[in-house]
Amino acid sequence: MEVKRLLRSRRLKLMTLLMFLPVIVYFFTHEEITEYSTRALRISFQVNFSTYLVNFWASVIGQLVVIILMSELLGSEIDKGTIRVLLTKPVRKSELVIGKFLGGLTGMLVVFGLPYLVMQIYMVLLYKQGFTGLRATFGDLLYSLEVTLLLLGSLGAFAMALSVVLSRPLYASLASFGVIFVAQFILPQLPFFDDPERFTLNYQLGVLLRDRFTLHMGLDVYKGDPSTTLVFFASVMLLSLILAILGLYRREYRG
Repeated sequence: MEVKRLLRSRRLKLMTLLMFLPVIVYFFTHEEITEYSTRALRISFQVNFSTYLVNFWASVIGQLVVIILMSELLGSEIDKGTIRVLLTKPVRKSELVIGKFLGGLTGMLVVFGLPYLVMQIYMVLLYKQGFTGLRATFGDLLYSLEVTLLLLGSLGAFAMALSVVLSRPLYASLASFGVIFVAQFILPQLPFFDDPERFTLNYQLGVLLRDRFTLHMGLDVYKGDPSTTLVFFASVMLLSLILAILGLYRREYRG
């Protein structure tokens, strides 16, 4: 039901259209093709996807889109009072939180997956590689989507936890973005940290992409252990969901 509601919402459609902006930019500004080969396609795919991921899809714009999307899932139910109706159903509060979160991930899959897929198909056609090109770049496409869901999904889970505490989606969105802004742009400015850029989500995104996008040498500037990054964001996601569940148990909704 949550997935159906999200797919029908006008907000999700607008977010999806916004995420198509890099595809439109690439359509009008892509480089002249000088080599029509599968390897050239994969190199171009990795270069362009990493650029758009770091600078747009997972940048402040993408982070804000996910925060707004995910903070609505539980926050709107609490704000409108419909959480009382949901809790009368034979469902655990943990199942409610996890179900909402999985519905939100499905919404993220649409918002980011469709632009990724369209851009992949366009690049395959541009390099005249057909099904061979689709197969060659499918792994990179899937990995890009997995990384997006992991990093931005952790922010979404954090926004969900705050929405339980603050009860209103708008407050949760503003608070989540404020915390993330401070964590990424204010704290690294303190003189106590070496290489402060490594504390930003975009930098850690580059660390993860470097592990798979081996044909893109420009990613070598991102130093770090992909396994550590993976564990950190997975832990943030899990901890945020646990806090959201505990928040629901702490609050008694009587109607």
